[in-house]
Amino acid sequence: MPKYQTEIFFPYSVQKIHNMVADIEKYPEFLPNCSHLIIKNSQKTPDSGQKGGKKRVFLAEMGVKFSVFSEKFDSNVEIDDMFHEINVTLNSGPLKNLINNWKFETADNNGCIAHFSLQVEMKNLPLRLALAAAFKIGVKDIEQAFITRANKLYSTDN
Repeated sequence: MPKYQTEIFFPYSVQKIHNMVADIEKYPEFLPNCSHLIIKNSQKTPDSGQKGGKKRVFLAEMGVKFSVFSEKFDSNVEIDDMFHEINVTLNSGPLKNLINNWKFETADNNGCIAHFSLQVEMKNLPLRLALAAAFKIGVKDIEQAFITRANKLYSTDN
């Protein structure tokens, strides 16, 4: 299963970058190959043991278009606003496996380091082979899309 891990520096606060990545309904506006994203249900849950901490948990449907392929899948999304983490796992769809994690921490000069990892595997063998060939380029494009989005949203704030 293809796996990608990286650290991305943003010259913006942890809170700003966490909020930007957590705003998944905006992904079709800037994320390559994302045709749509719909939140199917949402809830806030008390984060046991953490004073005032809450997690947002929901089911999201994402449409993906790549070349002649068009698919959609459902994922479970958990956003931890207190610890600045976002975790995504597969619920259903043409994927065999999906794990996506973000963890944000403060860097020097009030910047942010985003720890980003993505693992994805298709059920369909031809799609799996196509994904493997394009995976590294695709995740680099995703990484760049988030950097560009942050600069568009926040570069005038500094």
